[in-house]
Amino acid sequence: MSLDVEVVRETTDELVAAFEDVVVDAGTRGKGVGAAPTEEAVRLAREAGARTLDLTSRPSRAAANRLYERVGFQARDSTVCRSAG
Repeated sequence: MSLDVEVVRETTDELVAAFEDVVVDAGTRGKGVGAAPTEEAVRLAREAGARTLDLTSRPSRAAANRLYERVGFQARDSTVCRSAG
């Protein structure tokens, strides 16, 4: 499993943490392997003073998205755009 969390920006009144690269190996998905590290990452971000936690996830990752909702994330409407080249 790979999980990278960092406090990425500080606004005038709050610290924001971003969760990047939350990845569970394909062979272990669906076995609850991602829950404990994700919960610990949330705890550590809160302990560091982050009031807002952000992560992005593809809609097709239904199991992962259910996990994120269980640990307190709420789905938001957004559009992700990329310019490459």
